[in-house]
Amino acid sequence: MSATSKPLKKKLSLFLLAAGMVVSLAAVALPYPGPGEGYVFTYYSDATRTVEVGGMGYGHCGEPFQWGERTRYFTYAKSTCGWEP
Repeated sequence: MSATSKPLKKKLSLFLLAAGMVVSLAAVALPYPGPGEGYVFTYYSDATRTVEVGGMGYGHCGEPFQWGERTRYFTYAKSTCGWEP
């Protein structure tokens, strides 16, 4: 291996690591509610999604709330409410 390819491989590795981090951060971004919209998340203990362990709601259809724990196993629903421009 030549001396010039080591720095190039190191730079490429760092770039790929940074790109992976950006993609993973975008994957956990919460959807932004528009006017008259809200989101409700339900969190579950495992991938079977049978035991609820937490919940969260936010948006323009009531007060934000959060209870229990947040896990990587969740479902969410978008709701609409009577918002007038």
